Amino acid sequence: MLEFRPAIYQGGALYELPRPVRSLRLQEGWDFEQFKVPLRDGDQLTGHSQRGVEILLEGEIGSQGGELKLSEVEMLETLFELRDLLDVNGESSKYGLVLYRDVETAEYRRFKKCTTVEFEYDLSQPQLFTYSLVVHAEDPAIYQTDPASD
Repeated sequence: MLEFRPAIYQGGALYELPRPVRSLRLQEGWDFEQFKVPLRDGDQLTGHSQRGVEILLEGEIGSQGGELKLSEVEMLETLFELRDLLDVNGESSKYGLVLYRDVETAEYRRFKKCTTVEFEYDLSQPQLFTYSLVVHAEDPAIYQTDPASD
């Protein structure tokens, strides 16, 4: 059964995002040309093509990979590990973003060719750090295959 388990797949490794992930929003858009003929009602659209997808996530550093993060130091180390993982500095460091997966059947719902647009984290509450992440997926398709099969 598919479960909501956001993770980053990079360099042959799957890294679960710190949990709980409180919000996941996807913004999809299309490009086109719009033409207007003078003295004629309406207009004409042509050349529709789908843009990449913006993925907005918000979460807390309560656990990561099934391990509780109870102290400020553990939460901070988790944030810095995630920060390093999200640093895309070239074509080879792009990653896959897994949204859902079934551990038993290796079924996924994921994006390929992802880059980090923005990573923000709040360290002001020592009991529970929060973060927000904006990811851009160049390829708008949602894949169902195991990322290791790419």
